[in-house]
This record gives sequence, C-alpha cells and structure tokens, in this order.
Amino acid sequence: MSARRKDDPQFDFFIPMVHDIPLKDQRETMERPFFSLQKRKRLKPIDYRSPDGEVWVKVEAVPAYGMASIWDADILIWAASALNRLKQQGVNDLPRTLRTTAYDLLRAIKRDTGGKGYQELRAALDRLASTTIFTSLRAKRGRDRR
Repeated sequence: MSARRKDDPQFDFFIPMVHDIPLKDQRETMERPFFSLQKRKRLKPIDYRSPDGEVWVKVEAVPAYGMASIWDADILIWAASALNRLKQQGVNDLPRTLRTTAYDLLRAIKRDTGGKGYQELRAALDRLASTTIFTSLRAKRGRDRR
C-alpha cells in the first residue's frame, strides 16, 4: 500500500482555478435547473418553466449514465475559467478543445486524486457528454447589460 500524497501548498500558476471565473457570468446557470441536485443517478427529466412562462428548460438523461449533477458542473466551471484566462491573456482564437491531464483537473476542482477520483471523473465526463439540455434561453448579442 502506498502512502497518501499530501496536498502541495505551492500554488500552481498553470492550473486554471475554479474561482477565476466571475460569478455574474454563471448567473443563468445558477438561476435555472441545468443539473440534478442529487448525488444518486437521476433519469427523470427536469422540466422547468419560469413564473412568467417566458423561460423554459428541459434536461434529459441517457439511462446508461444518468443526468449531469451539480458536482459535475465544477468541470464546466473549470473549462470556462480556462477559456476566460486565455481571453484575458489576449488569445483571439480560443481553442475548441481544452487539454489537461486528469490529475491536474482533479486538483483544480479539489477532488481526490486516488483511484476512486479518476473513476468519478470518468463518470462525470460521461454524464456531461450525454446530458441533453433544451432551453428558450439564447445568447445575447452585443454587450452584456447585466
């Protein structure tokens, strides 16, 4: 049995941190039910309609994987943070594919880097890739007025 590695207190400048993305940019995600809030596998679709009826969200899961959960959302926040950092560095052509190691991603989202952590990461990526979201929300054109 190997000894457990202690967390490295040294800050790694090359790993985008979850807190780097402004929360205001995540407003729609936080206000609407895009993810399951439960840890156990959810297959029942989420059907949401705002009180005024103008905004609706439908989230569907694939039975093999279940619906993406709020814990899986950390991966999307990490990805948005990485893209935001590139934008702040003046990169004009943002990549369509982000590359990282599983270890660096697990560290960035503050998850266990043991064997179970890698299994949970794989399951989270499967859920994120297979969850389907239909919505009436559209990206705003021009400047964001929030």
